[in-house]
Amino acid sequence: MKRERTKVCIVLLCIMAVFALVVPAGAQKSGGAEPVATEEVTLEPVTVESRREVLADRDSEIVEVDDNAKPVVSTVPEVLDKTPGVSIQNRGILTPKSSQVRLRGLDETRTLILLDGRPLNGAGVYGGFFVDWSALSLLPYERIDVGRGAFSARYGNTLGGTIDLVPAIPAEDWDIQAFSGYKRFDTFASGGYASGRYGPFGAALSLGANSTDGHLRNSEVERYDFGGDFYYFFGGDGQLKASVTHTKGDYNMPVENFDDLSYYDPDYPESSGSRLIGPGIQFPGNDRHGDNSFYTKYRTQLDLAFRKRLAGVDTEAKLYYHNEERDDVITSVALEETVLERESTPDRSWGWLMNLGRTLGRHDIGLGAEGNYLGYGKVENTFLLPDYWQKTPMDGDDEWDATRRHGVYVDDTWSLLDNLDMYAGLRYENYHGNRKADRVKGYNDSGKPQGFEEIVIEYDDEAWLPKVGAVYRPADWLAVHGRFARATRMPDNPAFYWYYGGYRPEVDPRFDVVRKDLSMEDALQYETGLTFTPSPRFEFGVKYYYYDVDDYIRWIFGYAPSRVVYNIDKVTFEGIELDGKAKLWKDLYAFANFTYQTTEKTGDVLDASNDLSDELSELPPYQFNWGLQYEREDGALGKFTCRWTGPRETPVLESSTDPRAGGSNAPDGTPIGSLTRLETLDSFVTFDMLLKYPVWKKGVEGYLSFGVENIGDVKYVEEYDFPAPGRIFSVGAEVKF
Repeated sequence: MKRERTKVCIVLLCIMAVFALVVPAGAQKSGGAEPVATEEVTLEPVTVESRREVLADRDSEIVEVDDNAKPVVSTVPEVLDKTPGVSIQNRGILTPKSSQVRLRGLDETRTLILLDGRPLNGAGVYGGFFVDWSALSLLPYERIDVGRGAFSARYGNTLGGTIDLVPAIPAEDWDIQAFSGYKRFDTFASGGYASGRYGPFGAALSLGANSTDGHLRNSEVERYDFGGDFYYFFGGDGQLKASVTHTKGDYNMPVENFDDLSYYDPDYPESSGSRLIGPGIQFPGNDRHGDNSFYTKYRTQLDLAFRKRLAGVDTEAKLYYHNEERDDVITSVALEETVLERESTPDRSWGWLMNLGRTLGRHDIGLGAEGNYLGYGKVENTFLLPDYWQKTPMDGDDEWDATRRHGVYVDDTWSLLDNLDMYAGLRYENYHGNRKADRVKGYNDSGKPQGFEEIVIEYDDEAWLPKVGAVYRPADWLAVHGRFARATRMPDNPAFYWYYGGYRPEVDPRFDVVRKDLSMEDALQYETGLTFTPSPRFEFGVKYYYYDVDDYIRWIFGYAPSRVVYNIDKVTFEGIELDGKAKLWKDLYAFANFTYQTTEKTGDVLDASNDLSDELSELPPYQFNWGLQYEREDGALGKFTCRWTGPRETPVLESSTDPRAGGSNAPDGTPIGSLTRLETLDSFVTFDMLLKYPVWKKGVEGYLSFGVENIGDVKYVEEYDFPAPGRIFSVGAEVKF
């Protein structure tokens, strides 16, 4: 079946290439697009494909924040939700969750999230998220660059690609903006932004406040953020920047709410509960976390950056630091009182990087190095309800630089001919992990651990990663490209902690497994495609990709005592992306894109846990987006968009008499069992609308906006047992000075 799909994709590409070659001559008249569409087309999303970018760094997709943000409380996932190759899974309004953004089926653990070119991914421990999208304000950023696939030697430790949040550089004239808005579920947003220069100095300042009651039980959120980028411009193109961003958020933890529960609240939809935090705690009996369970998060990011052309070499150097602290308050749904309070530091990481570039004749040479150090602080339980806990939650130690990753690269983009560009790059990755863990001494026949011992984990690995690509333009309205890369993803902090702590099939006598070491994920990635631009008013592109991943790291929550971590021998990802944009008439634009993706896995020792499926679950195989946008020079905007997501399967935990269930509860309080079945999530179609109109243009610009999300009030879920909020109306006002 897979070979047939591959043949179909290749034949489809060939047909499109032949069709492009026989386009009537009228489509090739002077005034057409430059090679590989260097013209910026104001569509959704905006795409810029230069001869260099399509080979390496960005894979051409640039999403403008202003054109895609909603009037009230937009997040990065919401801005990206109609981008080709990107699938989004929300839980609630501003409610955090893991695996929220997937790039070609690969989530934040396997996709490199960047802040102005440097890594943003965190340690992912103590229930902290590798990337907490709910804590990221969109105010400082003008665009998001999406690079699909690991085809650039500049970036390491990624399989999915890169998502880069790019801030605006202050212009000579000062720009001051303020906004406020409201939408359903008592959701409010307000904020301000100011940027400009005074002599050689510049600054960009932002301040935001967001709150919502949420549509799920106990899902209220309040978030406040401020940030500042401070510049010193020198020597013509020199730039020194110091940045600080701070976010404070209060996040309630959604409470399980089904009509067969004694504590069911009919004012909220039926849904599962979500603790959102860690380390896991085991409630006695069948108790759960209850109403008024929440956490407060404080996150600070510091950056120092230098850019300058020195002796003909474009030089960039960056130093960055993250610190995230959290206060947890857990209540009992049975007792309706607080049972635990604790403090933790789930992310304390830092890093540096340097990039050098120079053009020599027809060659653009790049050279760089980076270091990334992920760590975290301790966990301290400050209150435990007496006589409540059967198993007392333990404090945790801090770990500076628990994982250390270094990389160096060199690459070259070579204009071999006027219509042929070549790319070649080589990256070296070195990884070292060093941290403590409580290792299981062994399991009894019921799958329960027989004691623990503290150990120090040492993990080392390295990889050489070649990258090659080419773009050929047989005509100025057609570009065909092909790319190949080896890519790796090292085990993250939680994965190697739990694996070497004994939470793996290898140490359980019920499983016949030979492997004794956790391996890095090792992938070969292939992509081919074409861009067809018969006129400046129309652009069409198609891409086919195939990723072959060895030693894919899998988690299964639900095996006693709480989870298992192990390698699957092989997982393949195969997909095709179609993307079209057009200027229909004057200020009216249209876009449409379609994504098809499938996966296949072999050598999964716990395959029965996933209902004997040979595919990875939770990945929608079909996605289709389209929209119309009317935008005038005076700022008036009208946009109508549609998103269709196909059916997908998700694993469901169930209680079981299987001995691996262990007869106990997982840390989140759910009964431990096997993943005995896959639940199908239905396909859904949603329509959104946004109107923005200028009401004042005399010195001060004023705008009013009105939006509707999910116009048809469609009932659907993006995550199992977490229903979407339904139709949402929003209104907003904006002032620009």
